[in-house]
Amino acid sequence: MSITSLQQLGATLISPMFTFYNQTLVKNVNEKEGIFFLAREGYWLSRAYSEYCETVGRVDNSQYMLVSRAFLFKIGLTESNTFPLSLNFKFEGSLYELMCSRFMLSDTSLKKVFSDKQLQQTFSLPDDLKTVSSLLVQKQAKLKPIIEPSSSAYHQYLTSIGFFDVETVNLVDLGYSGTIQTLLTILFKKDTKGHYLIASNPGKKRVEKQTMEMVGYLKGGVKMGGGYTPLDRSMFLESLLTAPVGQFQDIRLSPLPDETFDTYYGRKVTSQHQFHLLAQVCQGALKQMNQYIKAGVSFSAEEVETLYTTYVTKKGMLPTHSWPLFTIDDDIASEGTVNGLDFFGLKI
Repeated sequence: MSITSLQQLGATLISPMFTFYNQTLVKNVNEKEGIFFLAREGYWLSRAYSEYCETVGRVDNSQYMLVSRAFLFKIGLTESNTFPLSLNFKFEGSLYELMCSRFMLSDTSLKKVFSDKQLQQTFSLPDDLKTVSSLLVQKQAKLKPIIEPSSSAYHQYLTSIGFFDVETVNLVDLGYSGTIQTLLTILFKKDTKGHYLIASNPGKKRVEKQTMEMVGYLKGGVKMGGGYTPLDRSMFLESLLTAPVGQFQDIRLSPLPDETFDTYYGRKVTSQHQFHLLAQVCQGALKQMNQYIKAGVSFSAEEVETLYTTYVTKKGMLPTHSWPLFTIDDDIASEGTVNGLDFFGLKI
């Protein structure tokens, strides 16, 4: 019964979004252009796109791309133009806590760069952004040899998946503010176009010498907390579409002859520990999406919005078996692990 209810949840809640997203995406990306689905929510979006392409006979030129804000913040420590992004999230605590949680530097690495007195200094971000930025600029000579192995390996990884082979890089994710897209644009000096379900800052803009564009297929120009429910309660969708691994944290060139890269991930949340259940939800969604495509069924943005809003605002809509799956982590904002059902009081 639990497996059936989970598959039905995917078929009713997720499949209309998959159908709408893919039908819109293929209208906006040339079949010959590469598409990069960003970890972690891009894991199931990528699977859905590949199945969609197979069903309609379209060439699947997509890649699932390992990336995270925290990892880009880390390799961006040697690029001061990333500091306005990496230091602009709320934080209260010591420099040691900041460098460990937001930039994922080890205790050993930190002691090579900062004095004990500096590590014990407390800061409030974003208020102290300029102060912390100045300190990081002063430490560039010590930071670069620590960051370089990760940065170099990641550049080789991006090369291996064709990231640098295209003039404009098409990036796909749920949304929302485009921080990862902006960091990729800055760090690798590539024009980018972000295809999001929801985009808080849609449109084209110049980022240094590059062009960056964001498109929101479901909605654009809305902010978190602004009253647009699919964004304000997006954590439900994020938790269901996550990859089976924790946050991508590091990559190194592998010393093993049969491996090119060694990848490292953070802790798993409940939904990833029970990924076999989450997979049932998404498999149900994929199966139903294929049936919709074969039957010529399409969904409007308004229909997807209404359906999703109903599920995440009313008690009793989400089956009990699915409750453990609605957990996400938000270490960047220092919020730890959050369960959407508890947060919004939707448990019966």
